[in-house]
Amino acid sequence: MIKAIRVKTALLYGAALALSSLAPGPQVQASEIKAVVSDTNPVPYAMFSQDGSLSGGISKQLIDEVGKITALPVLYLPLTRARVEQWIASGKADLGCFISPDWVSKPKDLQWVGPLFYSAQYIVRRSDSKPNRQLSDLFHKRVGTIRGFVYPELEQAFAEELLVRDDAHSLESNLTRLAQGRLDAVMTVDLSYGYVMARQQFGVSLSYDPLWTKAPGLYCALSPKSSHLTAIKQAFEKLQQQQFIETIIRPYLPAGTSPNAS
Repeated sequence: MIKAIRVKTALLYGAALALSSLAPGPQVQASEIKAVVSDTNPVPYAMFSQDGSLSGGISKQLIDEVGKITALPVLYLPLTRARVEQWIASGKADLGCFISPDWVSKPKDLQWVGPLFYSAQYIVRRSDSKPNRQLSDLFHKRVGTIRGFVYPELEQAFAEELLVRDDAHSLESNLTRLAQGRLDAVMTVDLSYGYVMARQQFGVSLSYDPLWTKAPGLYCALSPKSSHLTAIKQAFEKLQQQQFIETIIRPYLPAGTSPNAS
């Protein structure tokens, strides 16, 4: 009797295995490019919908095109700026764009594409105030900055409390506070300033002074551990040959300026 039960059990187990082999298994995710885009990236570099998902901007335009060339879907990872470098270096993400080797702690841990173009930095002020042509012109002033951003030319002065750093989440917020007299100056870049000023009025006349240092080059950082590293590099080479980057940044430049692409 015991032997008969064991045989029956074995037959049932074997039948179950046979049926399970016919059932559909778990869906295997297609290979994809994982791209990090920080939610502190200003417009027009990144634009986010109300639910926090990436909806547009030149970061998305550029990386979407890389996806088309490589025939790989793109997964966008919304990270804080502080986590971007570590995720790319560790291979959790394949790339992140519009970063500079000067802005990360270990640039040699990443591979770099670029410079893609050079981004002029602006110091925005109310038009009735004096120009800021050198660092000392900003001493003892309250300067609007973006949370999480590094400003190499100003960091030492911030540390020594020669000027006051006042963070906000967006350029629009900083320009509003500047217009209200709550800030003395605002740090920004040409594309962001051109984009915002073409779409929004702040009730007072604003002017900008170019920063006294050379415009920094902007790059895409690639993970050395990415399985798509070669394909991504080849895609960027093709886009640079096609002058694709110049094409997508041109609409956002302030009036009277032209793309400064590599």
